Amino acid sequence: MRALLLDGYGVKLGVSGTSLVVKDRSSSREVPVWEVDAVIVASSGVSITSRALRLMASAGIELVVLDSRGMPVSVTYLSHYSRTPDTRRAQYSAMLSEAGTRVASSIVYCKIMSQASTLVRLGQSAGASYRSAALSLKAKARKAMSVSGPLDEARKELLQVEAAAAREYWGFVASLLPRDLGFDGRDQEGDDPVNACLNYMYAVLYSLGLRALLLAGLDPYAGFLHVDRSGRPVLVYDYVEQFRAPVVDEPLVRMLMSGWRPRLEGGLLDVGSRKELIRAFMERLKDQALGAYRSMSLGEAIREYAYRLASSLRAGQQYPCYTGGEPH
Repeated sequence: MRALLLDGYGVKLGVSGTSLVVKDRSSSREVPVWEVDAVIVASSGVSITSRALRLMASAGIELVVLDSRGMPVSVTYLSHYSRTPDTRRAQYSAMLSEAGTRVASSIVYCKIMSQASTLVRLGQSAGASYRSAALSLKAKARKAMSVSGPLDEARKELLQVEAAAAREYWGFVASLLPRDLGFDGRDQEGDDPVNACLNYMYAVLYSLGLRALLLAGLDPYAGFLHVDRSGRPVLVYDYVEQFRAPVVDEPLVRMLMSGWRPRLEGGLLDVGSRKELIRAFMERLKDQALGAYRSMSLGEAIREYAYRLASSLRAGQQYPCYTGGEPH
């Protein structure tokens, strides 16, 4: 995905012809609309003209507004998508049959496989012993693919497999990171800087996952692995599982291993840290999606695999999700 990031106080977004114009106190630049898929507002003090909003709407450019934690508080998107009725009928039907279990098992399989692939790359670069951990994760991924039965029952078993894999994966990641970071494992409520960074970058990933699912005609509020809850886009949480490790974990761990340190203010990342994380995230999206079904960037993969999910649901076939390094 090609994103235009607005992250400075006093930044203004306007229009010149068929280009978006970004101005701050010291500079101005024009970006043709055909070079942008989404505009991401990542800080307060940003203003957007109504002309810019109309041009973005006509060009199919979506607007994502993030809060201080990186969570998307608003996403504007096109008012229509292709094949939405067929896709959503298939999605809802799958939730009531074993087709939903097959989707959920694929999601867990690909999440664990992407963790294994990421672990191998990080371990190789750090000179750490990763082989036994990677083999153990791959065995758990295969176990996830063997789960069958009604979705409500299968979900419990899949979540147990996912949790066991997460303990191994995050234990290995913790062993790679410097001890001064105080990271002992993944904890959404953790007050250490690593978990704060993960929470923020995952939230940005959610916004891209939401966009991808909507473009593919899927209902982001009807999930398979995560239990439906009013007002929560649980299919987004399902969908991004396959991208968390390669898109967020890997670049963040490399930054921290190289000496970069985030700064917290009142338990939240400061503005400078958030900017650096978003820039690293956007750069990562340009990297090759290793093991994808064709040559594409990670940003493209986030979009394209949503179409694959929609297509597999309509066809009643297994979802060939992203493994982060090994073809599937």
